[in-house]
Amino acid sequence: MAAIVTGLVPILKTAVEASTDYKGRTLWFGFLSIRLITLYVAEMPWGKLDTDFQCNMTAENSEYCRRACFNQHFDVPVVMLWNFSYVLFSVSVLMMELLASQLRHSLIKQRMKRDPGSQPGGEDSLMGVKGHGLAKKDMMIDFHKQKTTLLVYLLCVGMRVGIEGTFLSVLVFWHLPKIDGLPIHCSTALCPGPYQCLVRFDSEKRMSVYSLATISATIVVTSIAFFLYSMCHYLIFGRSKLESVV
Repeated sequence: MAAIVTGLVPILKTAVEASTDYKGRTLWFGFLSIRLITLYVAEMPWGKLDTDFQCNMTAENSEYCRRACFNQHFDVPVVMLWNFSYVLFSVSVLMMELLASQLRHSLIKQRMKRDPGSQPGGEDSLMGVKGHGLAKKDMMIDFHKQKTTLLVYLLCVGMRVGIEGTFLSVLVFWHLPKIDGLPIHCSTALCPGPYQCLVRFDSEKRMSVYSLATISATIVVTSIAFFLYSMCHYLIFGRSKLESVV
């Protein structure tokens, strides 16, 4: 439990203390937190997967053949792939954070150049951008004016759709069939058998996959909704309103 608290603290701190906001920012950090909690809980039934895999073998070479059957059945990574998908999802969120920070830095520098009070040798020039008064104020990114930022935002949202959609497919078509509760027939080159194996506590493991799949499906649906909303509101409808004013 200490590990998950340690992971949540910087996420929540970044979401609350940041001075640059944009559409859906709180929601994405909320998904980061929920995804981390779900990942932590879902990994619990898989902690002893090696010992949960049992086969009807004789005493001679039983452990060796059991491990060979284990490697044959679980031929794709499980927990490591879950963690890697969370890293990719975090990267898609942090990309927008880096862009928002850079945009804020550029806007403050432009304001410092136009501000008559910012002269060389003055307090602002000594302290840099962080010493300017705007650095302490909150800023909301206007996607109507920042079209380049909007395109990057759409790219990040599209990345989330691709990452979570792929992860959802892996859960449903790769991981879930591995724990369907049916007997596992094993026969390898060094252990011809045939043997019958099973995975213990398969219902708990299936539930963990269902929980991850539910969160991923929710993120996919929400990301698609945000992508379509941003496209229509800022690009299509925003352009039509501008043309009508002109």
